[in-house]
Formats: sequence, C-alpha cells, structure tokens
Amino acid sequence: MNRELVRFNVLRNALYHTSRRLTFDRWNRWFNFVVIVLGATAMTDWLEGFGIAMSQSIFGVAVAAVGAASLVFDFAGKARDHQSLQREYYHLLAEIEGNLDPTPQDLASWQSAMIRVAGDEPPTLRALDAKAYNDALGATEIFDLGQRIHIPWLHRFLGAVWAYEGYDYKKVCELPGYQQPHHD
Repeated sequence: MNRELVRFNVLRNALYHTSRRLTFDRWNRWFNFVVIVLGATAMTDWLEGFGIAMSQSIFGVAVAAVGAASLVFDFAGKARDHQSLQREYYHLLAEIEGNLDPTPQDLASWQSAMIRVAGDEPPTLRALDAKAYNDALGATEIFDLGQRIHIPWLHRFLGAVWAYEGYDYKKVCELPGYQQPHHD
C-alpha cells in the first residue's frame, strides 16, 4: 500500500459521489419542474391555443405520477446522501494531501478511514464507478492512459440506472489491438 494508491482510490470515490449527487440534484429539479408545469390548469388553456385539446384529468394523472415518482425515489434525499459521502472523501483526501511523508501507520489509517466511509455507501453503480476511475486517472496523471477502463456505450447510457453487476470491465491496455503509445 502506498500514498498514491490510497489517494487515487479516495479521489475516485469522491468523484463518484460528486457525479451521483449532481445526477440526483438534476433529476429532483426536473421532476419538480414537471410537477409544477403539469399542475398548472392554465396548461390546458395554453395548449388549446395551439389546437391541442386535452382534458385536465390527463394533466392530473401526469402530476400524480411524476409527483409520486419523485417522492418514492427521493432524488433530493439521495443527493444529500451522496453529498455527505463526497464531503467525507474530500476531507480524507485533504488529510492525505497534507502529509507528504506518510508513515505506514498513516497509510493504514487512511485505508481504514476509506473503508469506514465505504461502509455507509449505497450499492455502487459499476459503470459510473468505472467513469470515476477514469476521471481520477486523468486528474492524477500518475498512471498510463492504457490503464483507463473501457466502458461500453450502452453502459455509459444506462449506467445511472443499471448496476451491471458481474460485468468484467477491461482496461484499455487489455483490449485486443491495443498498442502502447510511443514516447519520443
């Protein structure tokens, strides 16, 4: 175990939770917006101006469905949970950054703290974790770019809602046809 590896994993986790917080914040704002817009009885009058005749009951059902989804999935609560985890990881990262010559005890303490925070995490969405891994690689610049994880396009698209448990993500350097870049 070394400082850079612990630092990398803490940064990856912080970036993962930042991404999840932003996603849930965004979903919460959109769902609230849709509830407000659909809930306005003036909406049916406005649509009639464009020749679209709709019953107010259709909007009532839509408001109930979107509002219920917002309450059941609790996007705001999930955003707060990820914000708290993000904060804990960034505090740990600040502690690591503040110690340029860590002892083995410091490394063990940081690893232990990271595991403790991870114990409070909801299940990880693996495609998003792979993206956070790649983002951390880019931010630290200590690893070769061939160490990036290849994320299939469907996983990028559905990664915020599907866990992809058991999928074997490969590093770019493990893919057929990969050639190590030449540094002249």
